[in-house]
Amino acid sequence: MPVARTRRLALAALLATIAGTAACDRASEAIARWRGPDTSPPDSLPELLNDSLPFDYPVGLYLQLIDDSVTLRLHVDAFGQPVPESTRVERGAKYAEFDSAAVTGARELRFRPARRKGKAIPYTVLFPIQFKVPTVPVAPVDTAAKR
Repeated sequence: MPVARTRRLALAALLATIAGTAACDRASEAIARWRGPDTSPPDSLPELLNDSLPFDYPVGLYLQLIDDSVTLRLHVDAFGQPVPESTRVERGAKYAEFDSAAVTGARELRFRPARRKGKAIPYTVLFPIQFKVPTVPVAPVDTAAKR
């Protein structure tokens, strides 16, 4: 067999192998798209990073010594930020002011994102918030000192 023909056959075999490998990669990608996204449970859930909670107690309700709770549904993206337009009140309070304060404060929350197979992923969580007036004893007023 002439050398030129052997080289052409070797080159053709190499190109066929490369094309076959590329076709397999495309087929694997197509199968992955067909199966849809990975819905297996995450290895770790989002973890709150804030040092303090950013929820402002509604002043009028605080002065009336009213307590209540709100549960938010938050979608935390792969960077640990709540997606504001996806934040919803899952279980509302008796007074709408608590719901509004919870949704407004949720924008300031920061999380370590959920992880699956070592990769940060978006994840939706339920986030309960308790609005509770502190029960601190009030010192009696000394009426004799005011005279």
